[in-house]
Parts: sequence; structure tokens; C-alpha cells
Amino acid sequence: MDKGNVDEVNYFDFCEDVDNAVLLFGAGRDFNHSFNYYPKTQPRVTGSDVSRATPQDVEDVLARMRQTCKEQRIRISEFFRDFDKLRSGFITNAQFRIGLNMSKIILSGSEFKMLCEQFKAPKEGDHVKWREFADSVDEVFTRKGLETDTQATVGGARTTTFYGKKDPSESDVQIVEAFKSKFRNLVQRERLNAKSFF
Repeated sequence: MDKGNVDEVNYFDFCEDVDNAVLLFGAGRDFNHSFNYYPKTQPRVTGSDVSRATPQDVEDVLARMRQTCKEQRIRISEFFRDFDKLRSGFITNAQFRIGLNMSKIILSGSEFKMLCEQFKAPKEGDHVKWREFADSVDEVFTRKGLETDTQATVGGARTTTFYGKKDPSESDVQIVEAFKSKFRNLVQRERLNAKSFF
């Protein structure tokens, strides 16, 4: 009874006594032990990502870069343009590496070497044709010279990679075919709609 009034009940206190979150769920300030596991201030962790990916060829590297640029909506040429003051289309290998690091695309040493060999500039020293490289990566968005070529098609840029993948062996193919036929028989026998489960 609230304040001696027989017609009214303090429902808030009643609910707090009967349906208390602390008693039912073990929730509340007394049960908060998260700071024991996650301290308030965490030390800043710095480090570098080391990539040891070994691609099959330079097209594999470009396909991975196209996929990354497509997902993150990156125009790769923006990271190299400032290095080329005369707009010649050539930059040094060191500037090329810095531009790739600024774009946050992590490459292994072998991948970087493949790119440098593929886009080597006909200049003295170690130079890279960055504009040609950027055009080949940006093919995932558009192709250069579309306004002049009416027969050009868009969308043929490769984005699938085959890093370390091997073709299946004959025994693997046989196992897969046996499973597919077994599953096909099960679906037909039980009259299942297999697509709905996926």
C-alpha cells in the first residue's frame, strides 16, 4: 500500500521487487566485471603488416588490386600524381612504393618486383610507368578512350585471383562428383527445395 491509501498500489516498487533485473539476469553495476578484462586505457599498438603472398603472374597482382580498389572505391592514380611534377607518366620505384603504401594496398616483395618489371619505364634508372599502371587497375571502373572508340566494351577487367590455388586432383574430382550425385538423389527422393536452405 502506498501512503496508507487502500485504493492505490505503488506498482513501480512492486515491479522492482518482483521483476528486478539484478536478481533475474545478474545485470547491474554490481555484476559489471568488464573492466577486469578490458581496461579503460589500452596501449597504442603499432606494427607493420608483412605480406608473403606469392602470385602466379602479374595479372594475378593486378586482379587483386582491382578487387581492393573496387571494394574501397579507390582511384589509384591519386596517390602517384603528386610525385610526377612534369606529368611525364614516370616515377621512381621508391615513389611507386610510397604511393602504394599511401593507398593502403599491402604488397609482398615479389608482387612489387613483378609490378616494377611489368611497368618498367624506358628511362635511365629505376622508373615505373605509373600512368599505365593506374589505367590498368582502373579498368575495373572504366576503360580509357571510351569516348573515341565506339566498339570498345567495358567490364572485362579480371578481378579473380589464383594465389597458391591448384587445380583439383582426379581423386578430388571423383569425390565431389560422388557427393553431388548422392545429394541429387536425396533431393529428388525427399522432394526438397535445396535452394531454400541457402
